[in-house]
Amino acid sequence: MTTQTAVTTTPHILAADDSEGRMQMICTAADEYKARNIVVLDMRGQTIVADFFIICSGTSTTHIQSIADGIQDRLRERARLRAKSEGDSRSFWIILDYSDVIVHIFDEETREFYDLERLWADAKVIPWSAEHEAEATAGSGNSFEHQSE
Repeated sequence: MTTQTAVTTTPHILAADDSEGRMQMICTAADEYKARNIVVLDMRGQTIVADFFIICSGTSTTHIQSIADGIQDRLRERARLRAKSEGDSRSFWIILDYSDVIVHIFDEETREFYDLERLWADAKVIPWSAEHEAEATAGSGNSFEHQSE
């Protein structure tokens, strides 16, 4: 008697198969945990370190940790991905490294001090909002508009 096992791939796992899918999943999770001022830098052509930097802010160290935990939980559950991370529950800056997508979660003061958006000013800025994501998902499927500063 032969037993066959069907292998199925769910859409949420497929969405994380490429760097843009991971970036969108991370932004959605960050937004759900009330991250502020989510900005995506398209680093393709700028550096070999990553395809995207996601920069966002929290209001306190507890909020920053909550955002980081939420992102990590989402990607672990839905995409079976684990991040290398720097920073802890007392940090004003937590970094999550998903290889081709790197997430920087700051408090406002630390974000302003390091100003990664200025440091990487040549990168395309991809503004993100939950409303834009919902509209794009219902429409074209591409929820991000590339903009140059």
